[in-house]
Amino acid sequence: MPDRFDAVALLEEWVESEALRRHMYGVEAAVRHYARLMGEDEEMWGLAGLLHDLDWERHPDEHPYVGVARLRKLGYPEEVVHAIEAHVYPDRTDVVPESTLDRVLYACDELSGLIYACCLVRPNGIDDLKPKSVAKKLKDKAFARGVHRDAVQRGIELIGLPQAKHIQNVIDGMRAMADVLEVRGEDQARRRGENAGERDYGAEYSDESFWTKLKELAAKAGRGGVKGGLGGVKIGKKVGKKILFMALVLYHCLRDPGTPVWARGVIIGALGYLISPVDAVPDFLPGGQVDDLGVLAAAVAMVLVHIKPEHRRAAEEKLKEWFGAEESASAE
Repeated sequence: MPDRFDAVALLEEWVESEALRRHMYGVEAAVRHYARLMGEDEEMWGLAGLLHDLDWERHPDEHPYVGVARLRKLGYPEEVVHAIEAHVYPDRTDVVPESTLDRVLYACDELSGLIYACCLVRPNGIDDLKPKSVAKKLKDKAFARGVHRDAVQRGIELIGLPQAKHIQNVIDGMRAMADVLEVRGEDQARRRGENAGERDYGAEYSDESFWTKLKELAAKAGRGGVKGGLGGVKIGKKVGKKILFMALVLYHCLRDPGTPVWARGVIIGALGYLISPVDAVPDFLPGGQVDDLGVLAAAVAMVLVHIKPEHRRAAEEKLKEWFGAEESASAE
């Protein structure tokens, strides 16, 4: 039977996405934990968790058929292959989760993705994560939209445990592999340091400099353009107002006591970049955006779940004050 060394080599051959690799390692960790709890074969169960999404990146429309065909050819146990076939029932296969491994893999798959997402938005990551925090995010459909809530609920029913107990088991399993998944508090702290980039734009932020900059931009927009596009070229009045609108929305989100620390860091970095007199590529946001509009848009996307209607209304009111109701509408 192929061992974990073989499985990791196969994963690295088939999967390039770091995010997908971490998901597969996370599911492996959770399934292994259940194997220990149930006195089952941890090594064999771990193979099912590790390889369950083997073909997702290469053959998303044919998942999991291409992957399981390869696993059968390589001599992986039928129990492992069957569990992988059953983990996408009934959406992609008609293979019903029957064995204990089938049920465990199904129950750990989507839930581990939700837990991973929860870790990334918490300063301490998985270190002090509690089931109640995960359950709260499970109800919030705007959070980690890619997680299939119905599948999570079906998995809880299949595993036959109270929701909180199952969530705790998956957390415990993933915590044992937290260094590989990079979801510890120290990993979050390192990311914050890396996201600051070579230039600490956040350190340049202050309310006073923010309002000075925005009034300057508003005056330029009122004259028909704003300097700040790609390469510092002049951009149009309409785009200038969009920059102002997003900056104001982010500002009011920043001032909201309910906005979490990680989101405040993103916002301060973006607004600090807007304020900065140096037109350089910011490293604190993904995607390599190189203009004010791109940086602000990326920040808005990252903290969108924390932007409230009142933040938008406050931004709209300020634009009306500067430009009048009719002209300010183009920025919304």
